[in-house]
Amino acid sequence: MTKKIFLSPSDQVENTYATGVTNEGDQMGLLAELLEQRLVKKGFAVKRMHKYSMQYKVATADSWGADLYVPLHSNACNGTVGGTRIFYWSKESAGYKAGLAIFNRLAPLTPGTSDRMSQDQTLYEIKMPKAPTAYIETEFHDNKAQAIWIQDHLPEIADAICAGICDYYGVPYEERFSVCLGTFESRAAAEKFIKGMTIKEG
Repeated sequence: MTKKIFLSPSDQVENTYATGVTNEGDQMGLLAELLEQRLVKKGFAVKRMHKYSMQYKVATADSWGADLYVPLHSNACNGTVGGTRIFYWSKESAGYKAGLAIFNRLAPLTPGTSDRMSQDQTLYEIKMPKAPTAYIETEFHDNKAQAIWIQDHLPEIADAICAGICDYYGVPYEERFSVCLGTFESRAAAEKFIKGMTIKEG
């Protein structure tokens, strides 16, 4: 039976990234689009809802019969340490097991050094959905280096979350390989860097 994954990206556009050019709501909306594409390719049914109230999202997920509810966020108030955070209802819950599978894929990827999973029974999108919730804080956006990292690595973040969900449901996952050349002050600087690259074989 096809598993149903409900994606709830943050709509918090007021949470400005340390880069000053984007925000949590926009970046997590983009991440959800990328993640949906990957999950669909792996045979999951996906419903993605962005700029709606949490109450409406939960009601929709419940009526759809979601098997897993996945909020997507980036974090703040951590200074320079950063790291992946995943929240769950309890260690006995399916949300914990799904969250752990995602954590094992995502935490090694993100640059922050204070990765952890935590129980939280106060968050609306953990306590209210009928489906188990794996609540993801991908990395911290209030540090400029990590904010840039999030912006530059949305495809890799989507890959890791998809891989974790596949692991949880026992779906084989073939890894993708990406190359990130960096962030540049201008198009001209980026093109100059590319022209100076040399690819060697063997």
